[in-house]
Order: sequence, then C-alpha cells, then structure tokens
Amino acid sequence: MSGKVNIFTAIIVIIVGLYDISIAINRRHQPNNRKGIKAYAILGGIFTVFGIGLLISLLIQK
Repeated sequence: MSGKVNIFTAIIVIIVGLYDISIAINRRHQPNNRKGIKAYAILGGIFTVFGIGLLISLLIQK
C-alpha cells in the first residue's frame, strides 16, 4: 500500500464496518424492514477486513 494513511482513518473504517454489520444483524429481527440485509453484511465485512488490513500495515511500517 502506497501513500500516507493515518491511523485514525483505519480506525474509522473499522468502526464503519462494524456499524454496517450491526445494522444487518438488527434488521434481521424486523419482519417488515428486511431490505438490504445482505448488502449491509457484505459491505460491513469488506470495510472491517480492509480497516484491519490498514491497521496492520500501519503497525508493520512503524
């Protein structure tokens, strides 16, 4: 990964990913609001994995 990435950016990406996953989990229990469960779960997983990758790459560089 090239370029400068701040540690706060990695943490924010992880938080957004976990928030998307929590939305998917909460919508699973609502029978009338089931649209986008898979989309939120997939995006949450992608953001979480990408954020953890950014965090690990930042810690390796230092």
